[in-house]
Amino acid sequence: MGSQLAVLGGRPVRREPWPVWPQYSPAVKAAIARVAESNVYCAHTGREVGRFEEAFAAYHGVGHAVGVANGTVALQAALAAAGIGCGDEVIVPSYTFVATGMVVVENNAIPVFVDCERTSQGLDPEDVRRKLSPRTRAIMPVHVNGYPCDMDAIMGIARERGLVVIEDCAHAHGAEYKGRKVGTIGHFGCFSFQLKKNLSVGEGGMVITSDLEAAHCLRQMRGFAWTAVTRNWRMGEFYGTIGAEQIKTLDEGNAKRRANVATLLEALGAVDGIAPLPGLPDTRPVYYNLILQYDEAVFGVPRRAFVKALTAEGIPVLVFYMPIQRWPTFPKADFFGRGCPFSCPLHEGGPVDYRGVSTPVADAVCDRINIEIKVQPTNGETEMKQVAEAIRKIAAHKDELREVERGIEEGKIQ
Repeated sequence: MGSQLAVLGGRPVRREPWPVWPQYSPAVKAAIARVAESNVYCAHTGREVGRFEEAFAAYHGVGHAVGVANGTVALQAALAAAGIGCGDEVIVPSYTFVATGMVVVENNAIPVFVDCERTSQGLDPEDVRRKLSPRTRAIMPVHVNGYPCDMDAIMGIARERGLVVIEDCAHAHGAEYKGRKVGTIGHFGCFSFQLKKNLSVGEGGMVITSDLEAAHCLRQMRGFAWTAVTRNWRMGEFYGTIGAEQIKTLDEGNAKRRANVATLLEALGAVDGIAPLPGLPDTRPVYYNLILQYDEAVFGVPRRAFVKALTAEGIPVLVFYMPIQRWPTFPKADFFGRGCPFSCPLHEGGPVDYRGVSTPVADAVCDRINIEIKVQPTNGETEMKQVAEAIRKIAAHKDELREVERGIEEGKIQ
């Protein structure tokens, strides 16, 4: 009898291409055509970005939303508006995209990497406390994969120490923590609209705040106004008009993501060695990715063999993240060619060496545990049931995974 797993020659669960995300509506395309016809493409003279800012602020119930070029710039602008700079330290989660750490360095400050807790995989408040110093000026929690992190604990620490909280909400448009939308709990909320995001514009970013003075500073900084440091961080009118249309369907899209998760988990049932990330109580995730947790002790092989098998069954899986202190630039501690900002004399903590940073939970999450499942609104019941079927199929033939692992080790399976 031949192998049952597709990676070893069996028949895959799904043969058709996975549904494309994003797919833009006729209303979006009509808005783009209207802007194109107007010949006004720059927000400096146009109105589309302003319309998007107003809608985004209203959606979140805050006073101010400032559109910028992308999500990375949103973080960098929030740090600058908060006055973070030379000699300062900023608490950053180890488990996040590298941009969250890079923007701190771009502002001439020092990122201090903190472990994640197991329920939401957001910042671990206890590790935050361990890594605070007299130089800590800000905390940057990330609602990674759309699961809100422990904002009560983070805000409590910030109040005790007089710290600024900048929420990275790139994965979490519309997610809620205890009835409040993420991004509205800290001093700043930063969003990305890159094409893969829940609110997909193609590119662009936004900073929200209830602080009038901070919002004024952000608007000045993004467009070469008379501030200490000026930049061109503007969002273009095409992105603004797309965003103004897309936000109208954000809640509908998030509801579809939650429905997809419910369908998948019901179809999956109990599979030994696979468990969904629970998320914190009294939160509403928006599932940029559904996180399934893999137990290699149950399956007897590293996660990579399972991922190869799942991908071969026609289910798209991308293992992407690593703890960001491992990105090649951080161990070197030399971003700008002269050791800056890590050797800055204003940083009174002495030389920075990331090679000894301990984040055991983030290490496990990135290296062995997390499996990211796409549940975008373009997916439906068929796709979700096929994900479940593929996982159950692999679990039923898990002995074959040893052969898959051998094939990976020998270079026969790429």
